Amino acid sequence: MRFHAAALIAALSIAGWSAAGLAQQSTDANGQDQILATAPEWGGQGGVYTCEQWRAYVTRMYRLADVHHRGFIEAKDFEIIKKASPVFASASFDYFDEAGKGRVTQKQFIEFPNPFFARFDKKHNCHVTNEDIRQANAPAPTTPAQQKRRGGGRGGGMGGGRGM
Repeated sequence: MRFHAAALIAALSIAGWSAAGLAQQSTDANGQDQILATAPEWGGQGGVYTCEQWRAYVTRMYRLADVHHRGFIEAKDFEIIKKASPVFASASFDYFDEAGKGRVTQKQFIEFPNPFFARFDKKHNCHVTNEDIRQANAPAPTTPAQQKRRGGGRGGGMGGGRGM
């Protein structure tokens, strides 16, 4: 199953990132980008991050937590995942328990989207390369009109460069 960008953005985050900050801000107190910092934990083999790698990782994490093989995990089970995985270290069980039932099934957990793809999978093909990441993190090019609005260019400021 493919993870589509609209679903990713709607679902928000794995580790507590907010909707407003999903695309622009995912840094911790030390200024480290947590989406990128934790990505090698689950993917990146051969320089490519795929939805299949992500699903395999979350499946392993879920199975680790479902020690009684009940087909669901509760908040206390989720703590096992938080301790085992830097990806989920700051995540909240309530985020996954959308229905508020106090339990999350394997299907719900595995199909929960990863904000990594919302941010870096611009082609929506579940295939992100290091070049895709570099391009997504590159500063947006500025046009001469944008520079002028910021006071850049000749003269700058409100006088347009001519004496008043």
